Amino acid sequence: MNTQIELAGIHFKSPILAASTECGAHVEFVRRLSGKPLGGLVTKTFTSNLDHKVRVRPYHFPLRRLGRGYENGDALYSMAAPHVELLDPWLEKVEEMARVCAANGVVLIASFFEEPDRPRMWADHARAFENAGARMIELNFSCPHVARTFARGPEQTDAILGHVKKAVHVPVGIKIGPTLDPLEVFAASWENLGLNFLTAHNAPPGLVIDVEQETPLGVPSTAGYAMGRTFLPYSLARVVRIRRATALPVIGVGGIGEPGDLLQYLLCGTHLAGVGSALYFHGPDLMDRLYGGLVEWMERKGYGCLGDFLGKVFPMVQEPARLASMEKYPHVTPPDCPYVPEVDAEACKKCGRCVRSCIYESLTLERETGDLRVDETRCWSCGFCVGICPEGALRLVDRQKRERTIWENRGIAAPFA
Repeated sequence: MNTQIELAGIHFKSPILAASTECGAHVEFVRRLSGKPLGGLVTKTFTSNLDHKVRVRPYHFPLRRLGRGYENGDALYSMAAPHVELLDPWLEKVEEMARVCAANGVVLIASFFEEPDRPRMWADHARAFENAGARMIELNFSCPHVARTFARGPEQTDAILGHVKKAVHVPVGIKIGPTLDPLEVFAASWENLGLNFLTAHNAPPGLVIDVEQETPLGVPSTAGYAMGRTFLPYSLARVVRIRRATALPVIGVGGIGEPGDLLQYLLCGTHLAGVGSALYFHGPDLMDRLYGGLVEWMERKGYGCLGDFLGKVFPMVQEPARLASMEKYPHVTPPDCPYVPEVDAEACKKCGRCVRSCIYESLTLERETGDLRVDETRCWSCGFCVGICPEGALRLVDRQKRERTIWENRGIAAPFA
């Protein structure tokens, strides 16, 4: 399989990226990572402002004690500040990481930010990172310390980008947070100024409460909430918005823990996909699993290279208003709703999960046999029961044409296809 991809004129041997985390701050860990099948690695974010470099300790709090969803999704609450070292020793480390990455065919990307009102410092430090061996520059406009200033309007960032673009010869990108809006306005402005790529997205702020102790969990503050795999749908939707508004290449970041997560970004058209918090939980071997899953999927689908499927799903995604305008039954109510659940009696284990979850009380289990029964006069055609059934024993069908399947918990529901 050919898993190579090009972004902004830079060749990557794989679309998998190690996103900017603590993992990109330690040479030995970078050495372990660079031997894996990833295309690039982003350094931990640097800033020269000492106030922003304060590292409270402890600062990493996995959220496994909150329950299965948090644990399985690799959710993390973190107070990790930008890298603590000063510029000169950090540049020496970047040089060493650049040599390690180059020896393994991995692209090193340097991430940093400075104060919004000092565009010349941004330019000077971008040049320093380029000289240290970084092959791309990621301007971190999403760091909470400065994100509010940047969010006031594109003019707050245009001067910085202009200075940096003049100072370096390598591609320059911007990393954004998940709350930046109007997203399309910012992206279009940066594209006009010659930005080479966008990285979307950094983690949002969060807060966790220990209800038994009746205190905040870990640290009494709001900070980076790496919500794990649940972040992917939100990030992916914003990637689609960016791609609709500009031709900028996008690096998708957020929620990647399984090969299918990586593939979702690629199918929506991101050139690269960055793995962040999952590396804390699973280590460098996660990259082998992601790459192996990507290659296995490509082989099974008959794809020889990334270009065969990159962005395939993007043109299928519609605006909600367009879907609403196409709805054939916009205002019907029971008993006239068009679709109803059909039960596969052999597959049904009579667990009652669908019965308990149906707020319309259209599903019941018979007292004598325990068989599942559907009251079609109460059904709203919502489809929830189809997705909640652990056995796949339910499908939504057309009430008038029972042979027509509307939804069976995969692909696009028939009315939208």
